[in-house]
Amino acid sequence: MTTAVAAFCRAHGVPDGHQATAIRAGRNSEVHRLTAPDGRVWILKRYFQHAQDPRDRLGTEYGFLSFCAEHELATVPRPLGCDREHKLALYSCLPGTRPLQAEDSHIEQAAAFIRSLLPLRAAAQALPLAADACLSVDAHLQLAQSRIARLLAAPPASTLHAAAQDFVRRELAPAEAAARAAVAASSAELPQTQQLLSPSDFGLHNSLAHAGRLGFVDFEYAGWDDPAKLICDFQCQPEIPVSAAQGRRFGELVLAGWAEEASARVAALLPLHRIKWCCILLNEFRQADHARRLHAGLDGTALLETQLDKARRYFHAHF
Repeated sequence: MTTAVAAFCRAHGVPDGHQATAIRAGRNSEVHRLTAPDGRVWILKRYFQHAQDPRDRLGTEYGFLSFCAEHELATVPRPLGCDREHKLALYSCLPGTRPLQAEDSHIEQAAAFIRSLLPLRAAAQALPLAADACLSVDAHLQLAQSRIARLLAAPPASTLHAAAQDFVRRELAPAEAAARAAVAASSAELPQTQQLLSPSDFGLHNSLAHAGRLGFVDFEYAGWDDPAKLICDFQCQPEIPVSAAQGRRFGELVLAGWAEEASARVAALLPLHRIKWCCILLNEFRQADHARRLHAGLDGTALLETQLDKARRYFHAHF
């Protein structure tokens, strides 16, 4: 642990002599669990920054969780201190472990967390847009298309890169074009009364189960967004997949009584977001994303081959 990190921890109440344990669940940041001799625990994050990806992950997550703390939401970590110069933040440590599979009670609790944010929207005007926010149908349509273009933009650096680009060119791109053609384009922006506060990368892969209850972590991309995008992403995330029935149930619970017309956008746009998630699985083939994974402590030697296999299997399961 560097002198700057040790000084930061000490300044925010973490005693000397604590044990730091790396948590490899984080794919974008270094994450450590700090355990004091008396048993107290904290989460320390060191955020990644790359010249090709200037997003302020620390500011976004710390700001969102500070907002949640102000409104006494108990199912997320509490922010305890941050150091922007060294890209550090300290959080309370939620109990529990990641669920092994999606259960119906998890779906209800995930929807209940999103619903708990709805009454707070008037107080959240200062929060930013979510990463890749889609406030019009056209924005949804452009999202998968732009990700495909980025994957095909760079000359292949290896035979594995060439194989990934061949998969994107031969399978993803035609499927994306067909899915996009099936949706009526519109540049009309969704009014803020129909937007919600979204964790953005929201799914059971970013939850912790303890004594039958879920807590939620990882808000580096949070902000205002279309509820249809949140629901599509919840249904699409591949790490702890939900069934079609569970995905529909989540959407019904989130939208009930306030934005039910968004369900039509979910149905129309879901294929495009599945293609987008195929592209997300291939992020490691982009230089900035591969560097971010290595920063988070992941082994890069087999990462590319693994992700290409995952993307192929995900695509063939849904198309």
